[in-house]
Amino acid sequence: MAQKLDWDSALRDAIKSITIQPSLTGFISKGISLCGKKRIREAMTAFDIASTFTNGDSKTNLLIFLIKSIALFSANEHRDAIMRIKELASTSSSDVDPIPCCIVEAYLRVQAGIIALNCKRYNEAIDQFTAAVNASKFFVKIEIHSKYEVFTEVGQYIQLEFTEFTLNCVIWQLFGWDLKSLWQTTIQQRCLALLRANRHGEALEFFHSVMEKSDEITKASLRAWFSAPK
Repeated sequence: MAQKLDWDSALRDAIKSITIQPSLTGFISKGISLCGKKRIREAMTAFDIASTFTNGDSKTNLLIFLIKSIALFSANEHRDAIMRIKELASTSSSDVDPIPCCIVEAYLRVQAGIIALNCKRYNEAIDQFTAAVNASKFFVKIEIHSKYEVFTEVGQYIQLEFTEFTLNCVIWQLFGWDLKSLWQTTIQQRCLALLRANRHGEALEFFHSVMEKSDEITKASLRAWFSAPK
């Protein structure tokens, strides 16, 4: 679950900071606070303004881009949000770190797949989970939950840190994402979608292929999950 923050106070602090001195930190803090209050369109505007204060720093621009894409997804613009990230991740520019893009794409694909699965659109769900698996190949062996964090909270105010571009803390605080279990969740949901679609052979084949590449702890967890009633 995301940390409980006083978004009203955070927004007031951000607006006060911007009034005194417009800044990158001020507008990103405003955007984050507006996201917390589910005022997505206003948040997007704040992030757009924040991007004018980056001095061309590629890591900061990427962070803002990812947060904006997540905000779009939260506003039910699922396709647009995912395609924005996918297109950026596929760029050959040396200024773009593909790993954060792939992490966010995988997570959004899983969420879109779960929505389709709950609506019994099984083939659509399978496609989303398959795309999430493909995106996850770029970071599956990286401890993304410990590596990707970007800011620390100080009191009631969000202190932004850009000295080392990381992601997990932003995702966790704003949206309640659990990056530590992202790979395992992706595997489980794809198996479940295949089972619900009565594609049992494919589910079993996929499960075995994953087990062959997993460590013992992951194997035990996946084995217990697969053996439980669905």
